Formats: sequence, C-alpha cells, structure tokens
Amino acid sequence: MSQVDAPFLGEGKFRHSFEAGIDKISPDPNQPRRSFDQAALDELAESLKAQGQLQPILLRQDPSHRDMWIVVAGERRWRAAKLAGWTSILAVPHEGNSTSAALMENLMRVDLSPVEEARGIRNLLDHNNWSQRKAAVELGMDQARISRAIRVLSLPEEFLDLAGKSAVPMNVLVGIARVDDTARREGLMRKALAGELTVASLKNNNAAEEVQMEKAIAQGSDRRRRLNITKTAPKIIEMLRQAGENNTEFSTADIAALRSLYEELSKLVG
Repeated sequence: MSQVDAPFLGEGKFRHSFEAGIDKISPDPNQPRRSFDQAALDELAESLKAQGQLQPILLRQDPSHRDMWIVVAGERRWRAAKLAGWTSILAVPHEGNSTSAALMENLMRVDLSPVEEARGIRNLLDHNNWSQRKAAVELGMDQARISRAIRVLSLPEEFLDLAGKSAVPMNVLVGIARVDDTARREGLMRKALAGELTVASLKNNNAAEEVQMEKAIAQGSDRRRRLNITKTAPKIIEMLRQAGENNTEFSTADIAALRSLYEELSKLVG
C-alpha cells in the first residue's frame, strides 16, 4: 500500500495511522511557533531512539504536490525524528480545518513562550473570526488571559521577536503595553530585554511616577515661578545646534522626547 493512495484518506470517521517518509514532509509556513530549542530537540531525538514514537503526528496533503505532506501538529517530533536519522514517522492524515488544528495543538503546549501564545491566540481569533469571549470558551481559557495576550501584541514586532527569545514574562509584557508614553515604553523594553525588569520593579516604577506626577501638579505654579528660561533655553539650543552640526542620529526615544518638547513650546509661545 502506498503512502499516498491509502484508503483511509477517503471517507470514514476514524483515521488510521500510517508511515510517512521524513523527506516527504514539510513544516507549515503558518506555524505560530517560530523557534525551536535545539537542546530540547536533541533530547527528544534521543528519547525517540530509546523509547520509539509514542504518538503519531498530524499531517495534511500538500495541495501543490500530491506526494508531499504538511505538518498540522507535531513538528517537534518530526524535526527530532530527522535528527535521530529516521526515514519515516508515524502519522495520521487530517482533512479538517488544519489551521485551527495546528493553532489549537500549539496553544495546548506548556513550553510556548508568552509571545508565541499571544500570536497563536490572535491567529486563531483572526482565522475563525472569533470574539475574545468565543475564544475563551473554545480554548477553555480565562477571557482576561486572552485580553492580556492581545494587548501584548500592541508592542513593536521587532521587540516581540526578541522578547520571545529572551522569555520575558507575560505580566512584564502586559505592564509595558499599558504604558502610553513612548519614551518611557522604549526604556522599559530595553530593560526587559536586558533582564532588568520584573513585575515588582515595574509596579514600583509606576507608583513612583504617579507620586511624581501628583507632586508636579501640586507644585506646578511654584515651578513656573522658579523656572529661569534665560538660563535654561541657551543650553538646550546649544545642545541641539551641536547635534545638527554633527549629524547626530537620534533614537526613537530621543525623537519622541523632542516632539514632546516641541509640542509644549508651541503651547506656551503659540
């Protein structure tokens, strides 16, 4: 019996497993998981050698190549089997909604990073046109967890890619996403990637900023009286002039700060 013409690819409620050639399988390009830990794959490969394959992977036929398959669920096992030197792997054909199946299977894994989970949830919502409430029911997740995941995705993609590799905790990502000030958010993202930001330090930082803001409001009129424009302005002007002469490249945070300065000056002098 050939791998392609197997009778279980036709009708029938239950699908039987079959052996698929390792070189006839390719990963799903829409797979929400973007990175695989090499050490973990090596460990899984050794486990396959010692214990064999305990669970088949899920495959769908490649629409552009009839003799090829695309992984729906179980990409880690397929990759590990290749490392183990296997020429075939036990699989079950899938003819349903392969995208939803792959997303659901990945979200059920315990080793997904917070960023991978957030992206997986978003992809599942988009693919099925689900509301957050519907997704919570279908996935068996708390709706607040889904809401936090979606909020995290408001952060820059480049940062999320790095945060996923650095295993930045979900609560830290959510805390950063709630910060509206661009310059402050940039600073927090840098700290998070450097491993210098925890949930506790983020809360303390927020509390300190709130206190400073309250003091600033209470002492606003006093500060305006004490502010000596004739001494402060020349220093700022000279600094900006030198930056222009030296063709200084400003960071995103610097540009945001300059724009804020410009807006405040416009309010004062029109």
